[in-house]
Amino acid sequence: MTGMHEKYSWEGIKFEIVFEDSQGNPLDAENMVFRFIYRDEAGQSCVISQSGDERVNCVFRDGKLIGIFEPNTFRRGILTVERRFCREDPDFEKGYCPYGKQEATNIKII
Repeated sequence: MTGMHEKYSWEGIKFEIVFEDSQGNPLDAENMVFRFIYRDEAGQSCVISQSGDERVNCVFRDGKLIGIFEPNTFRRGILTVERRFCREDPDFEKGYCPYGKQEATNIKII
């Protein structure tokens, strides 16, 4: 069986992405429209996004949204994340208003 490569669970970094409102109540992760850009101190980046059934570097499994970083995505340092959300708004192109912010995470690549 040449050309086949079995992927083991330890080959990537997987983490749950949870959304809450301003009062800390959970929001439905499956229906969120977002684009998160993670960057390390060396300038390497990874996009995790979801818009409807279109997902990049994440999967929805057993009621949880799981983000995935492939091995060797990042080089060094504290990761930052730029969170971009889209909220329905008929005044904006395609009916969505983008908003978000950039901040440091508690993930350090060594």
